[in-house]
Amino acid sequence: MTDGRQIIHYACVSSTQSVAKKLVSLGIPTGTVIVADKQEQGRGRLDRTWISPAGGLYASIILQVEPLISLRAGIAVAKGLRELGIEAKLRWPNDVMVEEKKIGGILIEVSGSRAIVGMGVNLVPVPLESATCVEEATRVHITRDQLLNSILQWMEPSLSGKVVEEYRALSATIGHVICVESKRGKLIGKAIGIDVAGRLLVESAGVVHVISSGDCSNLSFRDNRAEKTVKR
Repeated sequence: MTDGRQIIHYACVSSTQSVAKKLVSLGIPTGTVIVADKQEQGRGRLDRTWISPAGGLYASIILQVEPLISLRAGIAVAKGLRELGIEAKLRWPNDVMVEEKKIGGILIEVSGSRAIVGMGVNLVPVPLESATCVEEATRVHITRDQLLNSILQWMEPSLSGKVVEEYRALSATIGHVICVESKRGKLIGKAIGIDVAGRLLVESAGVVHVISSGDCSNLSFRDNRAEKTVKR
């Protein structure tokens, strides 16, 4: 137990999300945390594979479904990292970033009245150019349990404050030229805000588009990298 939460630990699972789903069907209490040393079939958003070598943080928390839970989970992971000295920010909807690279992500799945909040954070290097890890972001040694405890305390509603305002303050998307890919197609424009429902506001050709779901990439970051290359 940690701060009143039951934590169930596994050495290796297919994914903590899959285990959590089974436990929910068996009536496991809300607040239970499933954590694994490694995952063989870790999943991210849009059915992407989440590379899950031993040494990372892979966990799923069983919570009640509530509005903005995805944003609140992202805030908790970002604040948990920031509390340990890592300047994490959030790329809409719930990628956790350090500068221009991804350090973690959130996957929310609903089972009845409960939400299974999956999180993965890279503590050690993974073989992706677009990713970073805790080991690279700080010279201070941080254990998985330290990070998990830090994140869990920020998951408490009493500590999350005003979710949308906090999310905006941590945003790595607002103010950047972005590309959003969704079922409607591809949209390129400037991210100008997050509305009260957590939707992304994108201005393109003088029109403000309201995006409720999609895959977002920051074109501003790519432009910055290109500019740095030219200057060298």
